[in-house]
Amino acid sequence: MLDGIRVVELATIVMAPSACAILTDFGAEVIKVEAPGRGDIYRYFQDLPGMPDSEIPYCFLLDDRNKKSVVIDLKQESGQAVAHRLIETADVFLTNCHNSVLDALGMNWERLRKVNPRLVFAHGTGYGHTGPEAEKPGYDQVCYWTRSGLVSTFFPVEGHLGPLGCGTGDHPTGVTLFSAVLLGLMKRDRTGVGSYVTTSLLAAGAWANACAIQAKLVGAEFHQKRPREHTMNFGQLYYRTRDDRLVKLSIVEQDRDWERFCLALGRDDLIDDERFCTTPERIANMPEFVALLDAEFARRDFEDWGERFTRHEIPYSLVSNLDDIAKDEQLEAIGMFRDLDHPEYGRLRTVDSPVFIEGEDKAQPQPAPELGEHTGDLLRELGLDTSEIADLADRGVISGRL
Repeated sequence: MLDGIRVVELATIVMAPSACAILTDFGAEVIKVEAPGRGDIYRYFQDLPGMPDSEIPYCFLLDDRNKKSVVIDLKQESGQAVAHRLIETADVFLTNCHNSVLDALGMNWERLRKVNPRLVFAHGTGYGHTGPEAEKPGYDQVCYWTRSGLVSTFFPVEGHLGPLGCGTGDHPTGVTLFSAVLLGLMKRDRTGVGSYVTTSLLAAGAWANACAIQAKLVGAEFHQKRPREHTMNFGQLYYRTRDDRLVKLSIVEQDRDWERFCLALGRDDLIDDERFCTTPERIANMPEFVALLDAEFARRDFEDWGERFTRHEIPYSLVSNLDDIAKDEQLEAIGMFRDLDHPEYGRLRTVDSPVFIEGEDKAQPQPAPELGEHTGDLLRELGLDTSEIADLADRGVISGRL
């Protein structure tokens, strides 16, 4: 679907590279520009303390599949000149570098729009591309989750959350950046010229938390957080089953679903129980009701509860761990796992991007590139001859497979 679209990526770690991964899924060619030496630190993320142990660079494999890698030292003017020749052939330039870094590397919007007036310049940032905090360092843990207010909604009455999962804010923001690229390409098709498109972890986090933020903006009165036994909605709690699994309910319209819930619970005697049969009575007697539910959930295994809730159309979910997710039949059914044949590690499973279009097959996932794997091929495609490539390599401007 995006065959013939060339994307030049100057980005590290998760958010921006993940947007490019989705573009490759639909056929775009993505050329990843990396610095000499170690390249993108994301190549080694599995080695960070606290990350799951593996010899396989699973983070880089996920978000940099299907790409080509070229190593260019953009701190040298001759390196910038090579990069600009590459930009001349591109449809999209996608980056998550700060404005000051792009200025220093000769890769900012004002410079590149002159090199290629049809270029879509896609900029993913932490706190936004403008404003007093545009240059602050930021990862999804602080920009998407914490600064947006999402984390505060998850806090228990006492205590704080543990570490958030790697890339859990970056990947949703990457989908936003992917959407911005498509809009930029659509605008170019209509106008014939490129444009600057952007999003940030902070903006995407605020959008994810927009219902609560909107409530504050209109002056809504917020309730204090309550201990579990004093909840205002029993249908939003977690319950532990006999086989020690946690179940999360999501009952929004309590009174509408009350009878169905009681039948699923196997307690039709509660349907007309004056202590619990309406929302005000349940709230008034919630400690007693929560204790009753805890006892009932402890009588049956999760599989039994799942069958009962499904039959009575009660929204629920197992609190899945990664063992559950890796063998989740529904994720398999919707195509979220795909095979990837790796020359070193053999056949692997990888997580697909979450966008699907009827009648359009996604590209078969290919291994992420070795550092500088395509440097020589791409430079020759740009018209550089053997002596020019050798000279650039001798001066440390380029490296990799020549």
